[in-house]
Amino acid sequence: MMKQRGQVVVDKILDTAERLFYLQGYSNTGINQVIEEADIAKASLYKHFETKADLLVAYVQRTHERWFSRLEATLNKVADPKDKLLALFDHHIERQEIRQYGGCPFIKANDEAGMSDSRVLAAIQQAKRHSKDLIKKLVAASGHKRILTDRELAEMIFIALEGAIAAASVFKGPAEIQTAKKIIQKLI
Repeated sequence: MMKQRGQVVVDKILDTAERLFYLQGYSNTGINQVIEEADIAKASLYKHFETKADLLVAYVQRTHERWFSRLEATLNKVADPKDKLLALFDHHIERQEIRQYGGCPFIKANDEAGMSDSRVLAAIQQAKRHSKDLIKKLVAASGHKRILTDRELAEMIFIALEGAIAAASVFKGPAEIQTAKKIIQKLI
């Protein structure tokens, strides 16, 4: 199925914004740079995104959709419920390697715009809640050792992942995510 012209333009804009917002930050990326690097007319951008904040919200939402789709594909390859929990860590290592340990795109966007735009914050919170809900579902199905309640283990995994990704972005390597995975493996 061919994309409609408007969707092609939107994808060009979002692809460019995604790259620039992630690499150089939302605040350091100007609309004119997005327009120039997407090779589109200014009117085309404003036809689809009235403001830079609208573009950021769309970026966060699309990043969330793509992130979750890739994560589900990874988890669907794993049969054992406990291994699914551990696959979360492997998936995040792979994503951080691809991003050269640049950190979480949602945390980065939150640091720059989460406090100033409630729509950005809501989109980021939705992405993080989605992650937490998935972890809760995986924990409930895992048959873990019951050292912790399902709720406690789900929170522990979420916090361990979030912290490990932040640490990996500082130390530019997978060691912290691998260590978090080993710790969680002892709990399940």
